[in-house]
Amino acid sequence: MIDTLSIRNSILRLGFSGKLTSQQNTDEKVSDMLSRINPKKDIVQTENTPYEIPQTWSWVKLSDLYSINPKVEAAESDEAAFIPMEKICPGFTDNFTYEVQSWAKASKNHTKFRDEDVAFAKISPCFENRKSFIARNLPNGIGGGTTELIILRQPEMLPEYTYYLVLDQRFINTGAASYKGTVGQQRVQSDVIKNYLVPVPPFSEQKRIINKVSEAFSILDAIDELQNQYASNQEALKSKLIDAAIQGKLTEQLPEDGTAEELYQMISGKKKEMQKRKEIKNSKPLPEISKDEIPFEVPSNWKWVHLDDITTKITSGSTPAGGRKSNAYVESGNCFFREQNIYNDGIHEEGMVYITDELLSTRENSTVIAKDILLNITGGSIGRCALIPDDFGKGSINQHILIIRMVDDRLRYYVHKLLCSPYAQRYIKDKSVGDKDGFSGGRCKQMLIPIPPLAEQQRIVEKIDEVLSAISMAG
Repeated sequence: MIDTLSIRNSILRLGFSGKLTSQQNTDEKVSDMLSRINPKKDIVQTENTPYEIPQTWSWVKLSDLYSINPKVEAAESDEAAFIPMEKICPGFTDNFTYEVQSWAKASKNHTKFRDEDVAFAKISPCFENRKSFIARNLPNGIGGGTTELIILRQPEMLPEYTYYLVLDQRFINTGAASYKGTVGQQRVQSDVIKNYLVPVPPFSEQKRIINKVSEAFSILDAIDELQNQYASNQEALKSKLIDAAIQGKLTEQLPEDGTAEELYQMISGKKKEMQKRKEIKNSKPLPEISKDEIPFEVPSNWKWVHLDDITTKITSGSTPAGGRKSNAYVESGNCFFREQNIYNDGIHEEGMVYITDELLSTRENSTVIAKDILLNITGGSIGRCALIPDDFGKGSINQHILIIRMVDDRLRYYVHKLLCSPYAQRYIKDKSVGDKDGFSGGRCKQMLIPIPPLAEQQRIVEKIDEVLSAISMAG
């Protein structure tokens, strides 16, 4: 697969360092343009500049160059666009949709903008996901939107050039490094945005840069589309594979495996012993599974159970009070898992935060241990789940994740595969209540799952991994 993101970042870096275009003597001097923008003082920066740019260009602080969150005035009854965050496309697309509202409603307690303004998200993860746009073709040329936007306006600068500036990886890295706020609600700091140094070429060269970048990006867009189609085909193949596996169509049923009923009785006995010893809490009995509830047929030596029947724990966590303003987080220590760390292929450590031993000791109910399964239950990542490695120590989770712990940890590999299946994913999404409330631990406990004998579970997992590995190598 071609890493188009890295290529886009390299193209922007070349563009903003003057290496994509030629400098022409006929271009208007940047100093003349800057004098019109701010006639009262010299706004050119000469110290601590990020990298070399052509002599005909200048470095300028963003706040000296742009009006930030400028005013927009209109009659209250005028039609206007309203753009919530979910209607802004991420990436490099410059796409958005809007609702039509009266200006009174669209603007009240919202961010305001007009045609030719450039907007970008200031909150994580929307900021690093590049949720941004050029405001154009708005009703009456005006709009209001989510309060999590920052607006830039400068008629002397081409909006496309400004838009590419806020997509640049240097801008993203600088803003993300300034994040403050609670986990999941972190925002770019305004002083960092104001002091960000912008490379300013002559107006005519801005046009040439935009043309070069646009040409290159259109080619990369086509590559992305082809790769997405290929990835979609791969995902469809993976889904069919796992669906076949949990219906007993991928492996042979062998008499020497015994039956899932025998496995279930063993698990039930072990769970009762753990409850008797007060190692785990007693769970409320669920009603027996009727034939009408069973979603599909499975081999005769398999058994349908509730997920709660074979687990000792299904529970969510919480975010420490005070978030980053508290003393809960440390540079290293106990992992505090968030949605962005949970993927089907395992734990991703990028963006991981850590909590103190003292705090972990107060979070017994949401403590993660080796061999647990973690399941995302809200937002865009709902349904992603990860296996915790066998050599893991201890950690904790926030309120957007469930811990699923098996009575017999040998079942975890099969259950993890099952949770990734289209069947389980449909159940999770169908039983969810909006993005915020999401999927609950109670609904998770009620999920019906088909279990084969343990030996066949192991063969299923091995077969899935073998085929997925072959698919990955082919890609």
